[in-house]
Amino acid sequence: MDFPAKILLFGEYGILLGSKALAIPYPCCSGRFGFIDASPDSLSEREKESNSELKRLLNFFNKNSSSFRHLDLERLEKEINRGIFFDSSIPAGFGLGSSGALTAALYDRYRIDYQTNEHQEIKVHLAAIETCFHGISSGIDPLTSFLKRPVLLDNSNAQVTAIDLSPFSNTYTLFLLNSQARGNTGNLVRHFMEKYLHPDFKEKIDNEYIPVINQTIDAVSAGDFGSFEMLIARYSLFQFTNFQKMVPKAMRKHFEYGTRSGDFYLKLCGSGGGGNMLAISRNRLKAENYFKLNHFDYNIV
Repeated sequence: MDFPAKILLFGEYGILLGSKALAIPYPCCSGRFGFIDASPDSLSEREKESNSELKRLLNFFNKNSSSFRHLDLERLEKEINRGIFFDSSIPAGFGLGSSGALTAALYDRYRIDYQTNEHQEIKVHLAAIETCFHGISSGIDPLTSFLKRPVLLDNSNAQVTAIDLSPFSNTYTLFLLNSQARGNTGNLVRHFMEKYLHPDFKEKIDNEYIPVINQTIDAVSAGDFGSFEMLIARYSLFQFTNFQKMVPKAMRKHFEYGTRSGDFYLKLCGSGGGGNMLAISRNRLKAENYFKLNHFDYNIV
């Protein structure tokens, strides 16, 4: 079974502190388990690397076994020894949830309790698995990959909802812009959480950033695109001003141009620091002309 990449439309970093979040699957790249019932020595170098990563995960699970009672670790160990690997086309460090897809695939294949259909409970299990990669996880990346549907997370009432985003998709074009550099989610999340300990930064996040995330998601959910235009401009400007380590230097002038012209609005796609940036535009032609003029490697979502 394939597990798609994901795009976090809104909620990056804020989700770690209780904001809402909205994510969509991105099936243009995905991952699935491959299996060779033979000696692991017969695997290619890429497959061996994946198999070794699964061994590292198994060690993590065994050391924290009380948190992973819902996984069949004996089966995982047997299949690792028989050469199982994760065959993925999702680039790591580009904000598309490569670890989330692997987490979803692990949960799907090795979970013991098949009875629960509660999205919130599944998210908790997935978040526990993904902590192995980043040290902290909201669970929304693997949940989006697992459900293969747009997911709205509302931390205020612990609700996870699969929603229809067709009105938004019919109004706006989403572009993935390749920054030509790889990000490091774990390091950036630690950096953000350390900065959050400083009162001035904490106040900005609590009183400016989290409210604009929540309001933006509410506007999208309600189809209120008049409010959305104002909110996404504020969203983009906040990241440009306050997330300097997360916004690659080469992208900063494009953030400025977008908010000034209104032709598109740039924001992080995941943790940032490299990887992809997400551009949102109501005028596809103007935005696309700009990206071509500036020689961007981009994909339309």
